[in-house]
Amino acid sequence: MIKFLEGKLIYLRAIALSDVNESYLKWLNEPDVTTGLASGTFPTSLESLRLYVEQKSADKNTIMFAICDQKSNKHIGNIKLDNFDWVSRTCELGVLIGEKDFWGKGIGSEVCKLTIRYALQQLNIRKILLAVYANNPGAIKVYEKIGFVKEGTLRQHIWSNGEYIDKHYMGLFASELKA
Repeated sequence: MIKFLEGKLIYLRAIALSDVNESYLKWLNEPDVTTGLASGTFPTSLESLRLYVEQKSADKNTIMFAICDQKSNKHIGNIKLDNFDWVSRTCELGVLIGEKDFWGKGIGSEVCKLTIRYALQQLNIRKILLAVYANNPGAIKVYEKIGFVKEGTLRQHIWSNGEYIDKHYMGLFASELKA
């Protein structure tokens, strides 16, 4: 296990096919975890999850990290940068903390800041974008705390838990990142 980026609570390493296991699969099939995410609308199988990780790992336009707990080395989620536009110097951020025992402990902020700093400083990205659903207020709070600004909303765009909800687009320039 090679630690690529390291914080106080977590570290990031390359995701591996060995990470595709029943725990990871459970995250994607658990409504508490997938509420507010694009995942979870349809059941996910171990084989389709393995194929997804293989495709993302081979995609030169995606950087996907496993989020691991510093104390236990447990794989608790993933974060990715993708949809790079190397001319405009932008990319998109996506994060999933699947292990609910690790929610509400500052891990979302730490993992996002580590990944954002990497994108800005190492990859020379000038703006990071993301999409977040209105039924994920915890994520919205984390993103705003980091410095993301709401840039647009697709009203009643996503069907989730029996209602249509808004999909917000947020962006962050290097100068807006809050320590």
